Amino acid sequence: MSLDIGAVLSQTFGTIKSRFGPLLGLWVVFFVIQIVFSAVMLGVIGTGMAFSGGAMENPLAMGFGFVVLMIVFYVFYVLIGFAQSASLTHQASALHSPPFGSSFVAGFKCSPTLLGLAIIFIVAYFLAVLVLAIIGGVMSFAGDIGSALFILLTIVLAVYVSCRISVVIPVIAVEGQRNPITAIARSWKLTEGNVLRIFGVLLVYVLMVGAALLLIFAIFGGTLMGMGATMAAAGSRPEDVAGMIGMMGGFFLVMLVVLALMTILWSSFMAALHAGLAGNEGVTETFA
Repeated sequence: MSLDIGAVLSQTFGTIKSRFGPLLGLWVVFFVIQIVFSAVMLGVIGTGMAFSGGAMENPLAMGFGFVVLMIVFYVFYVLIGFAQSASLTHQASALHSPPFGSSFVAGFKCSPTLLGLAIIFIVAYFLAVLVLAIIGGVMSFAGDIGSALFILLTIVLAVYVSCRISVVIPVIAVEGQRNPITAIARSWKLTEGNVLRIFGVLLVYVLMVGAALLLIFAIFGGTLMGMGATMAAAGSRPEDVAGMIGMMGGFFLVMLVVLALMTILWSSFMAALHAGLAGNEGVTETFA
């Protein structure tokens, strides 16, 4: 169906207004899970290194075990991040009205599929780079015109593909698709005939978010630089140092709030974009 850009933006902010509590709650829960998981894993790694440093005779074995442990830690951390994204998108979708717990569980159900999707994208990326490098090498024989044309075609192709797979995460999170390849095919079908509209709404979103971030940086970045200049001029007096630390702490809290809002905004936007394309086709599987 034809995409209504205004409706997508309106739905995005409408969802944030009506479901802000559950969305923020989900973000906080997953943020706490990430912090606790990181603390536990760092404790395990630190304890293992302390014990093995004096007990293991083969340092190479310690090195291999440490690398494996770090890989496992990173994979689980990424899975938690994927679960958060899917959970927020599931909660933000206008195609259903899921309870908090349903969206929380949905996130973890979707995370393995999203990991598989990420692997597919990584492999596809390197294959595309290889193919484009060959094509670019051939077109470079045409001189500057050939090189410029190649760059233009590469940008157009990247934008086109990005628009066609733009709703793959909502397809997984909202429609419950468990096969990443099928999810890509579903996204490709939903976005058919709407590439320019999708590009337009994505461009509007990026400009809006970019302007907001620049405003925040201008306000707090200038304040921090002013505090730094004041502290330097005052000769690093204890009260100035304490003020600078307080300001940095406040800046960190503000950035944390901004991160939460940006994550919620992005998930709501993706859910609205998917709903605008899927229309009344229905959801193949929900977690309510």
